Amino acid sequence: MKKLLLFAPVLLAACAPAYTGPKPGPNEIIVEATSPSPMPNTLGDEQSAGVTGFVVISVLLLKNQADELGLPAGYSNFSFPNGAESMQRLSAQDRPMHVKVDWQASRPPTQNTVNVQWESRPIGGKLLSVTVKASSTDTAVNTRTVEDRLIAKFVTQNGIRLLASGR
Repeated sequence: MKKLLLFAPVLLAACAPAYTGPKPGPNEIIVEATSPSPMPNTLGDEQSAGVTGFVVISVLLLKNQADELGLPAGYSNFSFPNGAESMQRLSAQDRPMHVKVDWQASRPPTQNTVNVQWESRPIGGKLLSVTVKASSTDTAVNTRTVEDRLIAKFVTQNGIRLLASGR
């Protein structure tokens, strides 16, 4: 019985989906995205992965404080700088959700900004390619820290499992 209990994790790991595609590029991660809540049966795995990725990052950016994401004191929380135009669906309406979203945090007295561009693209089944790129007009902002914290928070959310990283 003990041997069976010791063998169970190996068997489960062998059954888990593996990413065998090309190594992700800089600022890119590959995740398995499964919705933590029930999705309509009309959505396939790839469509469900796209929707899940978009929902998770949207909630993540809206609920986290600027300092939790690596911004210096005085910065606002991230918001959509151009309203609805900050969210671009790059795929056709009937295809899995491939989106590019722009967020911006600002520091009012200095007018400095931190911009984050987030792109999530279904790549088959439950797999999702996620690319995050931060830029700033403020040299005191470490954009790599902002990217790393966003990715770290994203991959710890329910329904998201990191498979590969280009970091």
